Amino acid sequence: MKKYNKNLTYALVLIFLTILPACSDFLEQPEGSNLTKEMVFSDPDMAMKALFTVYGSCVVNGFITGEGGSNQSDAGTRDGLMMATCDEGDQFGGNQAASFKNGTWGPTNQNEFDIWKAMAGIRTACVFLDNVDSVPLKTTAKYNFTETYRAQVKSEAKVLRAMIYFELLRRFGGMPLMTTTPKVIVKEVGGLKKAFIVPEGYRQSLKSTVDFIVNSCDDAAQYLPNSFSSAEQGRVTKGFALGLKARTLLYAASPLFNSATPPVSYGDQKDSLICYGNYDQNRWKLAADAAKTAIDWAEANGYALTTDDQVGNRVGEGYQIATGAVLDSRNKETIFFDHSHGSQAAGANIIRWGCPIYYSWGNCVMSMPLNFLKVFRDKNGNDISTLPDSSNFTSLKLYLKKLEPRFHESVWVPGMPYTQTGNMNGTGGQDTAKFLYRKGGLNGNVVQTGAGTQLMGIGVPNGFYFKKFINQVNSTNGTCNLFWPTMRLAELYLNYVEALNECDPTNADIIIFLNRIRIRAALPLLTPGNPAYGTSDKMKELIHRERGVELYAEEHRPFDVRRWKIAANDGVMQGKFYKIYFFENGTGTYKAPGETGFPTTIAGRMANDNCISYKIESYETRIWDNKMYLYPIPQSEVNKGFLRQNPGW
Repeated sequence: MKKYNKNLTYALVLIFLTILPACSDFLEQPEGSNLTKEMVFSDPDMAMKALFTVYGSCVVNGFITGEGGSNQSDAGTRDGLMMATCDEGDQFGGNQAASFKNGTWGPTNQNEFDIWKAMAGIRTACVFLDNVDSVPLKTTAKYNFTETYRAQVKSEAKVLRAMIYFELLRRFGGMPLMTTTPKVIVKEVGGLKKAFIVPEGYRQSLKSTVDFIVNSCDDAAQYLPNSFSSAEQGRVTKGFALGLKARTLLYAASPLFNSATPPVSYGDQKDSLICYGNYDQNRWKLAADAAKTAIDWAEANGYALTTDDQVGNRVGEGYQIATGAVLDSRNKETIFFDHSHGSQAAGANIIRWGCPIYYSWGNCVMSMPLNFLKVFRDKNGNDISTLPDSSNFTSLKLYLKKLEPRFHESVWVPGMPYTQTGNMNGTGGQDTAKFLYRKGGLNGNVVQTGAGTQLMGIGVPNGFYFKKFINQVNSTNGTCNLFWPTMRLAELYLNYVEALNECDPTNADIIIFLNRIRIRAALPLLTPGNPAYGTSDKMKELIHRERGVELYAEEHRPFDVRRWKIAANDGVMQGKFYKIYFFENGTGTYKAPGETGFPTTIAGRMANDNCISYKIESYETRIWDNKMYLYPIPQSEVNKGFLRQNPGW
């Protein structure tokens, strides 16, 4: 993809596109600059840099912002990944997500999504759309700016704007619809001249917001290309427009919005801001049809799930490449991704905070609480038995080795390799004995086994160490390529089967498309007529579970449990959460590989492992209130009198 900051100063374009307009059609100029609207949109090269500014302000990103921040509205929870706000994750240290867990977040301290940056991104897109028709049709050294190309770039901006509106929709419900660049107009009212902003800044209904996103995608899709050259990867294709439409309609059909009443009501006629006001099964059909259209496009254009046999035959490697190696030529399933992080230097926040093997000087670590373990299956596709509250290290290893491959591609547990890609050496990622434990008993000091760089020095995480996305950090120089996977083909499959199960539960496609995911996951195939999932409700449970595993930590789960209206269930967004820790149990002194006295026989190593025990215990009780099904509008915006606060806040 073309970089956003080449040649033309990025800051000037950004200021130009986001500055509040005066009453005239001319935008104010940045101080000390002669940059004007006419200058930017009188030259194709300048106009394209303006488009890439739209990308820079509208594309969402699930990784952390880092010290320098970003222009993006969505960047994890700023100092961690969003997984820590629900049952799929936890964050130890740092922890902007803590307020989501302890119930203290609200209109003045919602630290996950920046509504101001979102609206600025929407306005940036509107400025581009309102002025791109002024760009002269000519060929430059970089672009052949024809009428066809103009229609394409306009469509890219429409989809980018729609993407931000989707992010607003799933957090807040209906929002103000900025269809053009806001302008101040003066009207005479009762003999007095009054200034008005158009479009109006009041919240629109949920239905209007959904329709705007869907119509934007429909309008854009017909003019967008199916693909871009390798130099321009990351730009909006027809497939992403189709996929975004399908994703939006899935949310519209889900219980949170597709209902007569919201979880918490306004008590007046304003509930239309946050739900449809009725249940309509046809909304599920619209979602299923849209998802199938997106799937048909993807498969006709060479997209497919990345399987193990395509990338080297190691079980689980296909999933790892699909989720953590966007630019790998073997990855054929990423439909759209964020380009803002890219190659990260050694010590970048996302690496040192998410890669405990190599960095002890970061101030947090992500992990999977034990609550989420039950979502996974064993290698045979069966439910896993409940892990005993305490036992020895040997039994834990045997238990965890039975789990499906996607578990081991998502988190790291003691006794298992951190990665098997060959990018880490024996003193790091492939040191299976490297972990923290309490020496001398339950109350002993925390020490580290294994050679090489120390693990996180801040303590034992609340669960199993997270490693998805960071599997492939380079052992030689600590660098890592990080591109947020905004949309994958696997998501489209899951969107399709979920909607289809609600509107046509006997349709054979449900099992067909679930099996495509299970084949890549190395799980046994589902069979028609199996009583384990023979009803719509049982299939729904299976689909929800499959979605939790396949899309783990990709910023779906925190919103899935909301739109399914299961967030209030015990162990999902509220109730006790559990961690695991290790200690010498008094039967002997544990010896790590490389230490003097480390046993060389299998029997000796098992006896050595038996010197370590684990214990599972609750580490926190999370708080939930049904008003949290929707985010609060920032109080500073509510105080301006335009945006009505969501109920309960």
